[in-house]
Amino acid sequence: MAILEVKDLYYNYPDGTEAIKGINFKVEEGQMISILGPNGAGKSTFFLHFNGIIEPTSGEIIIDGETLKYDKKSLLKARAKVGIVFQNPDDQLFAPTVFEDVAFGPMNMGLSEEEVKQRVEESLKVVGMAEYSHKAPH
Repeated sequence: MAILEVKDLYYNYPDGTEAIKGINFKVEEGQMISILGPNGAGKSTFFLHFNGIIEPTSGEIIIDGETLKYDKKSLLKARAKVGIVFQNPDDQLFAPTVFEDVAFGPMNMGLSEEEVKQRVEESLKVVGMAEYSHKAPH
């Protein structure tokens, strides 16, 4: 089963410019892929569809067999599975400490404060950054 599938995806920017035109795409569990292209080709716009940051003009995104819907509950579920790491850290980092930046996702999933703390500490430990938890993220 595909963990991510895109069917006939189209996206127009608010000014009417066509950014994505009829993309079909599938990623199977365990598969590693790359999306390559020059600046302005639409790679970031394409990825922003995967967790509902932007909604397609037409087409569908399917995550673990479920079509992405754009209500709050569905988006929270999708965002628990799909994260985005931005190319420019200034676009991503918005908390005063590494701990708070890492905690943003779990907090917005509705986890308890204790569960968030536990997950953040474990995550930072796994990537060898526990000692930086109270430092600025940049």
